[in-house]
Amino acid sequence: MFGLKWSDLIGDQEEFSLEKRVFHSVCLITSLILIITFPTNFLLGLDIFAYVLMLTLLFLLGLFYFSRFKKNSKVTLVIYLSFMYFLLIFGYLFNCGIDGPMILIFGVTFLVQAAIIKNEHMFVYLLIHIALCCALLYAEYNYPEIIMVHYDKISYRYYDTAITTGVLLMSVFLTIRFLKVNYREKQQLLKKKNEELLQANATKDKLFSIISHDLRSPFNALIGLSQILKEESDTLEPAETAEYIEAIYETSQKTYVLLQNLLEWSLAQTNGLQFVPTTINLRKLVEDALLAPLQVAKSKDIAIQITIPDDETIYVDHNMMETVFRNLVSNALKFTSNHGVISISCATDDKGTTIKISDNGIGMSAKTVKNLFEDKKATDPNPELIKNQGMGLGLMLCKDFIQKHEGKIWVESELGQGSTFFVFLKKEK
Repeated sequence: MFGLKWSDLIGDQEEFSLEKRVFHSVCLITSLILIITFPTNFLLGLDIFAYVLMLTLLFLLGLFYFSRFKKNSKVTLVIYLSFMYFLLIFGYLFNCGIDGPMILIFGVTFLVQAAIIKNEHMFVYLLIHIALCCALLYAEYNYPEIIMVHYDKISYRYYDTAITTGVLLMSVFLTIRFLKVNYREKQQLLKKKNEELLQANATKDKLFSIISHDLRSPFNALIGLSQILKEESDTLEPAETAEYIEAIYETSQKTYVLLQNLLEWSLAQTNGLQFVPTTINLRKLVEDALLAPLQVAKSKDIAIQITIPDDETIYVDHNMMETVFRNLVSNALKFTSNHGVISISCATDDKGTTIKISDNGIGMSAKTVKNLFEDKKATDPNPELIKNQGMGLGLMLCKDFIQKHEGKIWVESELGQGSTFFVFLKKEK
């Protein structure tokens, strides 16, 4: 909580540079220190210096306001550095010279300056610091009367030095801690950016892989089939022509589903797909998703049985879940032989709704089931699985969309025994 409020005070790292954020931190930390130290100077009899510290407090808060909220960082930084040197000179003359703690403050102020100025200016300010310190020491040595204020008691010197040392060490601690925290934040941000870049490259590679492999195969098939019809239309029997036309139709349907999945997957990877969940009738949603797959089912004489109550509802994004059901049924159609059966049912309990899509197709091996929803192609000796391309993309899309709903998807299957896909969706919160 404190970290969040402090970040709000000094400014967001996307809005302000590190030097500006450090400057804001220095203004606030120094103001806090002044609130602590100027009463101490009253107690030690250093009234003039205490009043100067009070004015400095107001001055620093003004600089912070104009830099943080008015965005006049460059002007306020120059004013701050100039005032810092004036304060060092005034403090040396009115806070007991070499007997006081100002020599210690010289070192800490340079540490602070080094954190808020650009690297190319740092050496210049180092020379100014050294020259000013040496000049004050030389002036006091030759003209001791320039020191306006001295301690009334020797004990006050020890008190002042002890308090100042503690405050300075705290200032160094807070400054270094801020820089280290900021460094870690930068490292985490850089790591996140690298991960996003790697993910973007992986997405690009997969996109090219799909285009070069999964899309090329059905288009080659379409070209080959249409070429046969073009060149041999006069010699083909009507039954052969109908067979080729049916093959072109099925390949076109599969290619359309693949292109639709590719578009939705690309939108999902780039956060271009809106997620708008609403309460939807489950049976109506499934029937909408089956409009395209039903044509393939009719051509293969596959029966699709829906046993879902008419009043069953789920809380989902309509477009996403329609894509999920369309893909799962399309995959079932791919691996179910002619005259097969696909059944769709659901079960509801206190936790949510589980939709079950079963087929009596060729099934899958345990190895394929294990790797089915991974971001890679599953290796399976079954040639019926190998020849059906685009399956992986559709199932990955199903997994992404189900996870978007905080649900689960899994499969149970055996070779030769068909497959059953399960989709669990939580109840509306």
